[in-house]
Amino acid sequence: MRFGAPEFIKWLLLIIPLIVLFIWMHRQRAVRLTRLISSGVWETVIPGHTRKTGRRRIILRLLALLCIGLALTRPQWGSHWEEVKQRGLDIIVVLDTSKSMLAEDIKPNRLKQAQWAVRDFVKQLKGDRIGLVAFAGSSFLQCPVTIDYAAFTMMLDDIYAGIIPRGGTAIEQALKTAADSFDTKSEADRVIILITDGEDHEGDPVRMAEQLRKDKIKLFCIGVGTLEGELVPSTEGYVKNPQGQVVKSSLNEGLLEKLASETGGFYVRSAPGDFGLDRIYKLGISGLQRNEQETRLAKVYEERFGWFAAAALLLLLTEGLFRPAAILVFLMLISAPQADAADWVRAYKKGDYTNTLQTLDEMVKKFPDVGNYDRGNVLYRQKDFQGSEKAYSSAAALTKDDRLKQKALYNRGTALLDGTTQSTNAVADIAAQAANLFEQALALKPDDKTAKQNFERAINLIVSTRIQGASDLIQKADALLKEYKAKTAKENYMKAKELLAPVLVDFAPASKEALNLTNRAAERLLMLEQALKDTRTDMETAKKAIASYEYKTAADIMLADTDKRKLAFDLDEELKEEFTQLIQNNQKVIQIVYPSNPLKP
Repeated sequence: MRFGAPEFIKWLLLIIPLIVLFIWMHRQRAVRLTRLISSGVWETVIPGHTRKTGRRRIILRLLALLCIGLALTRPQWGSHWEEVKQRGLDIIVVLDTSKSMLAEDIKPNRLKQAQWAVRDFVKQLKGDRIGLVAFAGSSFLQCPVTIDYAAFTMMLDDIYAGIIPRGGTAIEQALKTAADSFDTKSEADRVIILITDGEDHEGDPVRMAEQLRKDKIKLFCIGVGTLEGELVPSTEGYVKNPQGQVVKSSLNEGLLEKLASETGGFYVRSAPGDFGLDRIYKLGISGLQRNEQETRLAKVYEERFGWFAAAALLLLLTEGLFRPAAILVFLMLISAPQADAADWVRAYKKGDYTNTLQTLDEMVKKFPDVGNYDRGNVLYRQKDFQGSEKAYSSAAALTKDDRLKQKALYNRGTALLDGTTQSTNAVADIAAQAANLFEQALALKPDDKTAKQNFERAINLIVSTRIQGASDLIQKADALLKEYKAKTAKENYMKAKELLAPVLVDFAPASKEALNLTNRAAERLLMLEQALKDTRTDMETAKKAIASYEYKTAADIMLADTDKRKLAFDLDEELKEEFTQLIQNNQKVIQIVYPSNPLKP
């Protein structure tokens, strides 16, 4: 026999003081009762009372407590084999072990901080395979991709600066070593996480990044260190170059940003308290495609705690039956008809949702919170996501039970996400509402992994839909500009910026795609403002030229047919009317300069 929760075994020792306490309380009760009534007449004065009955009840209670304690330890005996399927990504961490990683601008040093962060990162993985490549002037596969996280962590701890005899930093070779280590037959997304200070002394890492993009391998980069740099300690003080000068190692962000963006990943700079791996996992890795990695047989032990729990209930029931009133209640219970709740449960299990809902409508009247929660479950099974969302909302609002409220909030958020079939803007708003619900659910139960995963799913949906919506608006606006419909185009550019603002502020500040789209919309808006400004300037210049008898200059300005002027006239109709009036009032000036063809200069 083995125990699934051996930590509870020590609590069984509490039975000993409880036995002593029960015996003492029994004797104290007898002493107090003797002071009131002589023990010789107890059975006459107190119907049903005997000394044996009292002792039996104490023994039954203690045995029930012992059974409850044994049930908590989860006793297991007997076993069977089950087929277990693993699903996950292939991730390889490429870790810089050059001497520059000993710099102490991040305490205690860059390498040690990176090792600690990777150890914490491994705890977030759920069936993902992870490997490790160490590199300096050359590189080698320290740990092939594996789901044995304990073995990976052990090999990670064995890494130290100088583990590779050849000095320098060869990022291209390290990335090639990692790429060659992947299983090419796997359909899962492949990810490389490069952790380095960005110094590179040989090869062409950018060329290797282009190859990674072709092989559909995403690269995420973490820059370790500071832009100001730090001296590199050694056994003789500090590392020096061949000329005898002290070497200062600083972070090369430009190279790392270029490498990551080339493959569709992104770059993160590490900081005290936030190394950056959490952001890479939430915003870059969590939404990638996972593949069925392997199938294996696992030995599963049979849980037997139910036997002890049933024994405890039976003992407590037996203890209660020593009272005549309890026997009467028991007989009433076993002869009572089954509750209505059983009816809807049976219908629910059979898939008869119509009868289930009819029964639940009555239950909602008696128990609004639980009834609405169960009603939401049934509607969700029927794919009536809107109806289930409303039912969960009512359950969360009406219940005083935090556990039920947490489940209702989580389910409501899930129903919102699964029911999103509307426009891009509406999807982003619904996803934001769902994210808020998952956040409330996590506040009630912080360790709810599924709520965390769905929260991240909602955030990713917000980011992707807002970016897509903004991209569509900008494309439409660019097309409108070619038709000189500047006013509508301007509105689209402004809407695109409004869509992207929350992405860059709250959800994905490091999103280069969102930043590029925002900059593009801003540039177009500036261009339109400049078109207005230039057209107003042209009009004022033409007026001054007429006043100064510079008729040719005035005529050329008035008759000019430019793209900027067309855009400005669409933006400001009053400006167009004023310019037209200026031309009509000065037809004689135009005829003097261009008598044969007054329409063209």
